[in-house]
Amino acid sequence: MKKLLLLFLVPYGIFAQVGINTSTPSATFEIAAKEATGTITTVDGMLIPRINRQRAQSMTGIPTSTLIYVNDTSTGTQTGNAVNIDNTGFYFFNGTTWTKLNANIYSSDGALTGNRTVAQADHTLAFNGTSTNAFSVNGATFSVDAANNRVGIGTSTPTAKMEIESGVDGSSGLKFTNMNNTTTPSSNTSPLGIDANGNVVVQSSITTSFRSFNINATTPTSSSVAIGSLEFRYPSTTCTNTDSYMQVRTTTGTNNTGIIHGISRTAQNGSGFINSVPLTITPTFANIGAGIPSNPNPALIPINCTQDGHAEFTFFSYVDKTFYRVSFHIADGDGLGFGALGYIFVEFQR
Repeated sequence: MKKLLLLFLVPYGIFAQVGINTSTPSATFEIAAKEATGTITTVDGMLIPRINRQRAQSMTGIPTSTLIYVNDTSTGTQTGNAVNIDNTGFYFFNGTTWTKLNANIYSSDGALTGNRTVAQADHTLAFNGTSTNAFSVNGATFSVDAANNRVGIGTSTPTAKMEIESGVDGSSGLKFTNMNNTTTPSSNTSPLGIDANGNVVVQSSITTSFRSFNINATTPTSSSVAIGSLEFRYPSTTCTNTDSYMQVRTTTGTNNTGIIHGISRTAQNGSGFINSVPLTITPTFANIGAGIPSNPNPALIPINCTQDGHAEFTFFSYVDKTFYRVSFHIADGDGLGFGALGYIFVEFQR
């Protein structure tokens, strides 16, 4: 095979620039299109050397800025200086590895070398797909279920428009940095709550709890009502003609100090009203009450079961700024033909 060698003998220093298809190159080396306009079908451009990944990986002593086009990745391995060659395309040598030309997070893996900001202006940044696409950030799973328009954090299979899976029982995984339980509530708003399926819902600002129970020595039933930070109960399992009392304790492990007021009592043989006084509720169940000077035991609200006793009162906690409205009833039921029964109804508001 014959080889044609053309030697251009140019005295050193006469020409500082070289041009192809131009006699006035504007750079060290300029290639001008032979036909810059028109409909001619001949090819203009520069053809970069095309090699497979094995060939690129085998090179040594590669000058920085060397440009190649990898046309086959079925050979070689994605290791060493070819660690970035995961697909066909243009690559340049950065002094250590072949680097994909114009690589970005949408076309290849990589690592940020500094802070990046996406200025959206009035544009939308969307992640679209045909199925659930999961990705992770520092080990945390994020997912986009494009088919159902759902986003998941901590889960790759979200079942709601936005689902957070914290991985810790009793913890939602959602936190508001500048809002906590000491933040002053806003008026004329409804609080958020959690339903049985974990969905966030709007709930009433008033929560209620009701418990009816038997008062029978052989088959007593639980009378406990826990709501807010308090728990109420009737400890007796028999209905007698002596005074008995409802009990209360805190469920937080610390004292809850507030004021109990608006107490009224009714019974078959009379009624009474007790003034408002401060009350400290401890973590241990104790008979509940408030007092007046004329009451020999002002800390108690006595109720007589055989007299079908009933009491109502309210308690406002200064500790957690909560309000309780309590109705308590016990009766032997003899006049109506049923056994001894009772109920406790509590209305809680925050």
